[in-house]
Amino acid sequence: MQAIIPVAGSGSRLRPITPGTPKALVPVAGKPVLEYILEQIAGLGIREVILVISPSGDAIRGFVDQRDELEARYVVQREPLGIGHAVYQCRGLLNDGPVLVVLGDIIYLSDYSFLGKEPPGHAIGVKRVSGDLTGYGLVEVLDGRITRLVEKPDHPISNTAIAGIYYFSRSGPLMDGLENLVKSDRRTRNEYQLTDALQWMVEKGEHLSPFDVDHLYDCGTPDRLLEANRRLLDLNGGNCSIPGSVIIPPVDIASGARVHRSVVGPHVAISSRASVVRTVVRDATIGTCARIENCDLRRSVVTPHAVLADTVERASTGARCAVYV
Repeated sequence: MQAIIPVAGSGSRLRPITPGTPKALVPVAGKPVLEYILEQIAGLGIREVILVISPSGDAIRGFVDQRDELEARYVVQREPLGIGHAVYQCRGLLNDGPVLVVLGDIIYLSDYSFLGKEPPGHAIGVKRVSGDLTGYGLVEVLDGRITRLVEKPDHPISNTAIAGIYYFSRSGPLMDGLENLVKSDRRTRNEYQLTDALQWMVEKGEHLSPFDVDHLYDCGTPDRLLEANRRLLDLNGGNCSIPGSVIIPPVDIASGARVHRSVVGPHVAISSRASVVRTVVRDATIGTCARIENCDLRRSVVTPHAVLADTVERASTGARCAVYV
C-alpha cells in the first residue's frame, strides 16, 4: 500500500502562524501535526509515502527525511489548484495498488480495521456534524454505500461530512476521475476538488463505503488548533514537577524548555528551547525558542522564536484566541 499526504497548502486560515512555519509542522500537544500522521501511517505497515509539497517545501522535506522507517517521495504542486489537483500530481508514482490519502492538516486517532476487510473496496472517512454545514464536503449514504458527494454545498444534502481520509483498493479509478476533471477543466470554487472526482467514480459504478472517524482533530485555524491541543493533552498529556513553579496537568513540556517561577497549565504545550519566566499560562501552545516573561496568557498561540513580555491576555470563553508572532 502507498500513502499520499497533500501538504502544499499555504495555511491561509492559520495566519499569522504559518508564514514562518508550514501548517503541517505547526506543533499541537508537543508534536507537529505531520508527525501524528506519519506515525499512524508507519503503524499500518506502510513504507512508501508520497508528499505533495509547495515549491517552498524544504522544511517538510527536512522533517520527513529524518524518519528511517518511511520511504518518502515528493511531488511539487506549483499552483494552488486544490486537493484533487494535488493528488493528481502523484499519478506517475502510483502502482495501481491500494492507496491511502490523508490530508495534512487534520490529526486522526481512529480505528483502521476497515483496511483488513475482504474485499476492502474503496472507503471514505465520514463524521456526523451539526450547526453550520456549509464549510464541509458532504455525502449521502444508502444501505452502506455512498450515493452522492458534494463539496461545500450552499444547501446541505446531509449532516454526514467527509473527514479527509480516503482509502482506495486501486488507485486507477481515482486517477481516472481526477484526469476527467483536469482535462475537462471542471472546477468547484476555482479548484479541482477530490470530492468531484469521487462523485465521478460513484456515477461510473465504483463502490464507495463510509467509515466513521471517531477521533478527528482539525488544526486548520488557530481556534481549532487550540481545541485540538486541549483534547490531545487530555488523552496523552502528563504531569511534571519543576522547582519554583506550579504545573497543573495535563501539560507537555519539552525536555529542552525552561520554566522558571511560573504557573503552567492546564492544557499547555511548551516546545523545546522555549523559555517561560514569571508567567501564568494556560490553554496555550508555545513554539520552539519562544521567550515569554512577566505575562498572563489564556487561550494563546505563541509562534516559534516569538518574544513576549509584560502582556496580559485573558480571552473570555468563546472568544477568538490570541496569536503572538
